[in-house]
Amino acid sequence: MKKIVFPVAFLFSYGATAQISVQGYAGIKETEVLGIFDKDFKTKWNYFALGTLSYEYESKKWNAELYQNLNYYIGRNWGISGGVHVSAEDVMPSLGFAFIKEKGDFGINLYPALTYSFDGKEMGFGLYTLMEYTPRINERFSLYSMLIIDSDFSLKEHQMSNQVIRLGIETQKKMQFGIGSTVSQTGNNFETTIDFGIFIGKKF
Repeated sequence: MKKIVFPVAFLFSYGATAQISVQGYAGIKETEVLGIFDKDFKTKWNYFALGTLSYEYESKKWNAELYQNLNYYIGRNWGISGGVHVSAEDVMPSLGFAFIKEKGDFGINLYPALTYSFDGKEMGFGLYTLMEYTPRINERFSLYSMLIIDSDFSLKEHQMSNQVIRLGIETQKKMQFGIGSTVSQTGNNFETTIDFGIFIGKKF
């Protein structure tokens, strides 16, 4: 199943005209390539996907993950959302709500949902959030800031949370560069790991 979901999702993504962002990140613990795809159709439908490919220096392991949602607007910014989070460890379908809004230099995608873990054979709760803020500095540059919050809970305990932080500069041609960090917590004790690095990206 995992071998099918990845190529089908990416094939669908590149077959439509939409906003695409690609970022490369080099940290002290890992290297990562991150891709974001956001497509508003002419109807009330929206498709959102975020994929990462990372390499951990200590374990010498490659990790790939794909988070994707198909959303249907029932209000101006609110909608119903169904999707799936695919990784090497698990496949987690989800059903919940979507809040998607862009106003000026600020944009937010918020997805609270009920999830099901095929690996753990249990229901849970997930919250995925992407926020970007790009206020103009002058005619050539804008401040670029991005925050991704991803949390997974079973009905009994906290499983995993990640926060991806980017802060830098964006040019008129939508090139981005600056510093970044990835913060992760696991388990009920919220054991925390922090990575720092630099990033460069492009928005199409």
